[in-house]
Amino acid sequence: MKTWEQTLEDDLRWREAELASLKLVAITSAGNKVLHEATLRASWAMLYAHFEGFTKFCWELIFDHIQSQQISIATLNRDFQMLALEEPLKKLKVNLSSRSVWDFITADFPAFLSSNASFSPVCRLDTESNLWPDVFERECQKVGLRPAEIEKQHARIKALVSRRNDIAHGKTMTVRSVKEYTEYEQATMLVMHDLAIQVLDVLEKRNYLL
Repeated sequence: MKTWEQTLEDDLRWREAELASLKLVAITSAGNKVLHEATLRASWAMLYAHFEGFTKFCWELIFDHIQSQQISIATLNRDFQMLALEEPLKKLKVNLSSRSVWDFITADFPAFLSSNASFSPVCRLDTESNLWPDVFERECQKVGLRPAEIEKQHARIKALVSRRNDIAHGKTMTVRSVKEYTEYEQATMLVMHDLAIQVLDVLEKRNYLL
């Protein structure tokens, strides 16, 4: 059975290998201007895809694990309790009559707390398909994650997302060189590795519990 560390390392490894393969094509195609520039643009778009994909993988790993434990919402810490109760609380907001609130407090809420924790897509963290650094930080904070590297790489991650959007929308965004791309790749990988360490800590120490 894989350890959490192996699971995270395996997911990082195939992403890093794919990025390295594309960069190798960019390096060896320096004499072909069109191929060289196209490969660097593809590398940039792929770098963002792996940044968002790995972030989502990490977040889902936590929620899926908690669900698999079949533990009650009452045993979770405040952050995860709030997410697990997201749907019933949203339904309560639809009808805030005295009777509805009273029934929720006296009957529904205790029942929800004693039920096994379950996280529907509505209750989970969202990359919003544009994982700006502010979105990354905000969503991580919802589950008590405090990856410090995102603050150091804020400007580069912001540029990564912005320029990836230009590529996705068919605009002529040129990556000047392999060196420029590598600077952003290194910054992004630092953020991803930092997130992996944070998630590993949550899973191994069971920090999702009270």
